[in-house]
Amino acid sequence: MRDQSVTHIQRAFLLFLAIICCSHRALALGEPNYIETKASPGSFPLVADTVASFMADTNDWAGVIRAANDLRTDVNRVTGRSPAITDVLKDAGKNVVIIGTLGKSEFIRQLVRDKKVDVSAIEGKWESFLVQVVAKPFPGINSALVICGSDKRGTIYGIYDLSREIGVSPWYWWADVPPRHASMLVIRPTRVVSGEPKVKYRGIFINDEAPAF
Repeated sequence: MRDQSVTHIQRAFLLFLAIICCSHRALALGEPNYIETKASPGSFPLVADTVASFMADTNDWAGVIRAANDLRTDVNRVTGRSPAITDVLKDAGKNVVIIGTLGKSEFIRQLVRDKKVDVSAIEGKWESFLVQVVAKPFPGINSALVICGSDKRGTIYGIYDLSREIGVSPWYWWADVPPRHASMLVIRPTRVVSGEPKVKYRGIFINDEAPAF
């Protein structure tokens, strides 16, 4: 029997809200995917010859750390390979996914201070995020994919947006939709900004009367 734990349900609910009924970006049908399955100049190798590590500040929201680990699991679902995760800069490796929330992550604070990332489009906004490829974000790191949220849910939605992009459906847990498998995952040189949702307080109504869901 499937594990009906609260954590699975919470993750599925957040992923559903993030992708199905959240921001204007999610509603923009036909918007090009920023994931590729072959390398291109300036692209970020999430999974190629090596697997990019994940870096998140332990002072960030517990929900953000939880979602970052969900993303690691999703990368494994798609590719069969698992990223390492660290909160120590020297252990990050040459290519790293930097995940953090404005005002909570020291890594994001440094990137903003050094003008590596412009957060003016999301700063002070409700549940907004940006995803951006950044060259040489810190000494010793060649390239980074930065997922930065304006607040806790903004960061979480940015994380789960990448899960969707790599091929994990919002319905993979609730409706058993299988992930789309790939041996290589590469992020095009990109900057994606998702602004405030059309509806501030999001939710869904579930009619769970027997025998139907």
